[in-house]
Amino acid sequence: MTDQARTALRVIEIEPGTPRYLEAKELRYRTLYAEWDLPRELVEDTDGRTYRHVVALSGERIVGYGRIHLEADPPHVYQVCVAHEARRTGVGSAVMDALVGMAREAGASAVTLHARVHALGFYEKLGFAAFGPEFLSGRTNTPHRAMRRTLGDGES
Repeated sequence: MTDQARTALRVIEIEPGTPRYLEAKELRYRTLYAEWDLPRELVEDTDGRTYRHVVALSGERIVGYGRIHLEADPPHVYQVCVAHEARRTGVGSAVMDALVGMAREAGASAVTLHARVHALGFYEKLGFAAFGPEFLSGRTNTPHRAMRRTLGDGES
């Protein structure tokens, strides 16, 4: 991603069923499941939960995605992903900032997520701390850790 593209990065909320949502589902599959040749159904939101979805756009192209279940206590982030060519450019941080902001606006005092072990450092830089034992994801069979970020007063 060029400096110009990084400058043009914006994060917006999207709704299920829209063209951008369908594009985001493809990004989710490519970045989270394709390398294991897992079924595309894993990106379907059929678990009965209500999610809010955000995408990071470089121009009009989706380069990042994340979703949050605000009704969980605390709210829980799922399926954060960044296009391979846009990694290490601030896209993931921008997506997470938007999701954490949604939790804060909803009055949450914390946010949780399950991170792939190789991504722990990324989330730690964003104020998350790992807790509990390492476990294998039921979807990908990859090692994960639970993480939590407390949302304090006056935190930006």
